Amino acid sequence: MENYKLRSLHGMLISHTIPVTFLSDVLEGVGAESALAKKLLAEFDLNPERLKLSGHRLSVLEYTAFIRRVMKTTDDLFLHFLDHSIPRKAFGVFAMGAVGCRSLQSLVDYGNRFFSLFTDRFSWRLEMSDKTVALVLNFEETRAISYRFIYQSMLIIWFRLISWFVGMELKPHCVEFRFDEQPNDRQHMRYLFSENLVFSSADNRLVFERESVDVPFTATEEEVHRMLKDNHSMMLVRTHTEPWTKQTRHLLVMHRQKGWLPQKELARHFGVSEKLYWRKLKGEGTTYNEVLANLKRDLALRLLSNPGLSIPEISERLHFSEVSAFDKAFKRWTGTTPGLYRQQFASNLMQ
Repeated sequence: MENYKLRSLHGMLISHTIPVTFLSDVLEGVGAESALAKKLLAEFDLNPERLKLSGHRLSVLEYTAFIRRVMKTTDDLFLHFLDHSIPRKAFGVFAMGAVGCRSLQSLVDYGNRFFSLFTDRFSWRLEMSDKTVALVLNFEETRAISYRFIYQSMLIIWFRLISWFVGMELKPHCVEFRFDEQPNDRQHMRYLFSENLVFSSADNRLVFERESVDVPFTATEEEVHRMLKDNHSMMLVRTHTEPWTKQTRHLLVMHRQKGWLPQKELARHFGVSEKLYWRKLKGEGTTYNEVLANLKRDLALRLLSNPGLSIPEISERLHFSEVSAFDKAFKRWTGTTPGLYRQQFASNLMQ
């Protein structure tokens, strides 16, 4: 049986992490308080209260494993967000049938025709100007839930699908969401989509520079097969690499026992000037300080789950000069203190 309990410290630290609150969004379709939701959470040693734990995060491995499990259990491409299920295999059939599309308009028209065979709850439309093209999602809401997960999923899937069909990784000019922004969301949403995010918008939409998508589509069956093998394409996890960010985290993790490598030393390791190294990280939407802060936060969260370590010991392992500095940083990262976080974490384990 596939092991869904992927919790290695190395796996947590080496890559981007995701707020645990996103699991609440995933479970809205099946019902966050339903017996099925509780069963799925229990398989991952979680409970509904843990999803409310301020600052708690999951590794990409844990998050994708959870979504795979929900999708496999429901056998529903839309995880019960629609009125009835659509088989998981439908997306593969759709993608293979889209090989003949040679423009964004033809791809959107085909997508609307294909999914209308299953549901009339959603459709896509294009809005064009001289400089931009907006892909707008029309979705009929029938339940008193936020639909955050399904909206993000549908936008990210089409974002990646279009990138495949134009033959290059696109970067949206802007992404708009109907739902409100939640605390601690922006960083992960920037990671998924773009620096330019708009919340509480009238529509869910992806906006591209027109010249980037107004090109002939050339995807072949072989290329689509490769895309379909990438399970992450169906999930809220970024599939493309950020080599400078990833390698920076990797080196910081590997050398953390001796202290945090400074930016200058990392640049030297990569064989580039400090200025070029800064530009490379900036091109990936981050900075050395942000990468280091995220790593400290993720390591702190895992260390605090170990009752055998005192908070002063954890502060020392994170190379803070004093515990008060650790307290201040942790509250900035999570909105709570290390001591309160530990109490809440231990309380959730007992429920």
